[in-house]
Amino acid sequence: MTKWMRRLFVMLVLGTLAPCQIGATMANGQHVDITTKGPDGLPVIFWLIKQRDQAAVGAWLDSGGNIEAEGYHGATPVLAAAIVDNWPMVLYLIERGARMGVTDARGFTLAYRSATTRVAPDGILGPPLNAVRAHLAEAGLLERLYDPAAVRRMQAEGRWPPPGYR
Repeated sequence: MTKWMRRLFVMLVLGTLAPCQIGATMANGQHVDITTKGPDGLPVIFWLIKQRDQAAVGAWLDSGGNIEAEGYHGATPVLAAAIVDNWPMVLYLIERGARMGVTDARGFTLAYRSATTRVAPDGILGPPLNAVRAHLAEAGLLERLYDPAAVRRMQAEGRWPPPGYR
């Protein structure tokens, strides 16, 4: 996507080009339209996560956007952020109230992604990753990891989520 197309898309998201908007007006006067879809047809929060734009995600949520919106394979924003190793965004969404016991149709869970990421715990993304792991541990979600194949099998058998997994 070219730079001018990205700017046009952001203007649409912020509502500076939309005549009929649902959402809220930010302190700087820009309107956030929570009904805007990304180029993929999904709620725009998924596009903002890919762009690593935490301020825009916050504005979208503050305007009434659904923190549990469904994206590809039914993944919620927190899981979508984990899948692309955007651990600062995962931490931000958890702190905003995102559910941590989520799974998608492929069987990925937030706990599994945090345990299998290639991000180095002592690297630049280490602190937010470690904080996410601490939240997951506190919720009891790291006590038993489920790989995607096991989750899909349990879903097919009607045994997902297991007791204690929320």
